[in-house]
Amino acid sequence: MKDDTLCSGLDDAWTLVERRLAALPPPLNALGRHFLDSVSAGGNGYRTYFSGALASPIALLPLWLRERFLQESPHSAPSHEVTVRLAAAAMWGYFYIRIQDNALDDANSHRAHLLLGNVCGMEMVRLFGEAAGDSGLFHEQSAQAWLDFTRCTLAEHEQLLSDEPYTEELFLQHCDKVAFARVPALAMCLLAGRPELQGAVKELILQLGVAYGLVNDALGWPRDLENHHRTYLLARAGYLHTEPGEDTRERLRPHLYEGGLLVQTLEQAALWQRRAAETAATLGLSHFSAYTQERLALLEKLVSEVNLISLQRSLSRTAREQSA
Repeated sequence: MKDDTLCSGLDDAWTLVERRLAALPPPLNALGRHFLDSVSAGGNGYRTYFSGALASPIALLPLWLRERFLQESPHSAPSHEVTVRLAAAAMWGYFYIRIQDNALDDANSHRAHLLLGNVCGMEMVRLFGEAAGDSGLFHEQSAQAWLDFTRCTLAEHEQLLSDEPYTEELFLQHCDKVAFARVPALAMCLLAGRPELQGAVKELILQLGVAYGLVNDALGWPRDLENHHRTYLLARAGYLHTEPGEDTRERLRPHLYEGGLLVQTLEQAALWQRRAAETAATLGLSHFSAYTQERLALLEKLVSEVNLISLQRSLSRTAREQSA
């Protein structure tokens, strides 16, 4: 993301978050710093968290939408200050969800972050309230998004712990756990007087949820296996909770690599990312194209790396067979 206006908006949103965390009484302020350190991206600092190729664009969506509304009707576009509040609210909400997700998925998660989650939820509600006011439609749609997120997250969690069939239909349903990302984008549309865009926003968020879900399955399969989470990917690879655990990883590798499941999953993610780009074009999100190109370049790189590993595994197996 190179646009100076967008960078300024994201930086201003981070500043709101930082000021609030710094103002917390001890020991909450130290816990807040610890959490920010935990989301630092590859040593580049936490401020890159929402702008990297692997990051959710949830905090960028209000900024992208404002650019569209400014071009369309400058007088009806929400102000920079309001947009920054919405971006910061999106950050707080995402942090709240990230903390819950870590507690559900990772036995080694920092459980004290759950208490920081109380602050995250409080700040999210406060900032949304300041920006959206008493809009009945916003609060109705926001409540529905939170219910969708909670319901789908729980359904996915129960599925991950079971050996019941994991169909594509179920996986797509679970991907609506990203429903919260609709909220800041919907707020921007309502503030700009464009409530009819909410259908396209909902479609865009779901498409991104599927794309990100597929990538997370592909990149996180060793961690998921360690946590005994039978993801959609691992279910297709033949993993069952009832099987002995010691040799499971090695038994699954041929299905994932030589069998092509990892490449297929990444290619499906690219397909859903392209669908999201088409939907974003109908919303007039001009910056979404550059974001998609960066995302697709990353997926192409990952496919090349997986193909190389698969080739090396095949050559190694052939050499062993010939020497036997």
